[in-house]
Amino acid sequence: MVAGATLAILTPFQAAQAVIIDFQSLEQNNSVPNNVGFTYTEDGFTLDNLSTPFPFFFFGTQEFRYPGSTALLNGTVGGITRLTQNGGGLFDLNSIQLTSLNGNDSVTVNFTGTKADSSTVSQAFTTDAILSTLETFTFNSSFTNLVSVQWIQAFPFHQFDNINVTPVPEPSAILGLLGLGLLGIGSQFKQKR
Repeated sequence: MVAGATLAILTPFQAAQAVIIDFQSLEQNNSVPNNVGFTYTEDGFTLDNLSTPFPFFFFGTQEFRYPGSTALLNGTVGGITRLTQNGGGLFDLNSIQLTSLNGNDSVTVNFTGTKADSSTVSQAFTTDAILSTLETFTFNSSFTNLVSVQWIQAFPFHQFDNINVTPVPEPSAILGLLGLGLLGIGSQFKQKR
C-alpha cells in the first residue's frame, strides 16, 4: 500500500511528455511569405533569430513553396536560429522536420546543442534533393540535457517544422516529490501504530 502510494505520486514525473512545436497557429490561406518577427514562442519553448536583417517567415498555404504544413524559415543567409526552453529549463531534442526552400536543391543543416555542463554536441542532416515535402530527421542520443540548440541557415535555404522536444524535469522538483512521498510513507506508518 505504501509503495503504491509513493509510486502514484512519482509516476507522472518519471517520464516527461514530448512537445511538438508545429507552428500551426500561424497558418494563413494566402500566396505570400508571412513575417513572424525575430522571436517565436510555442508550448513553453522559444525560437530566436539571432541574425539580421531578415526575420523568420512562413509561406501561406497557396504559395508554391508551402511544404504541406506551416514551417518556419530563417530569412537571412547564414542566419542563426536558437531554440531554448522558457525559463531556462533543460530539454532533449528528439526530431525535426526539414525541407529545402526549392525542392530541386538538397541542403545540409548543422545543429549544435549546448548541454547543461557547457559541452556541445553536433549533428548534420541533408534533405533529399527530389522531395519538396518535409522529411523527419531523428537526433542521436547525445542531444539530451540541453540548454539550447542552434543551427545556421545554409544556402540554398531550408524550412523547419514539427520540432519534437522533451522537457527534462528539474532535480529539485523530483526531490520535492520524493520528499512528499516519504512524508506520505511516514504518515502511513504513524497511523498504523
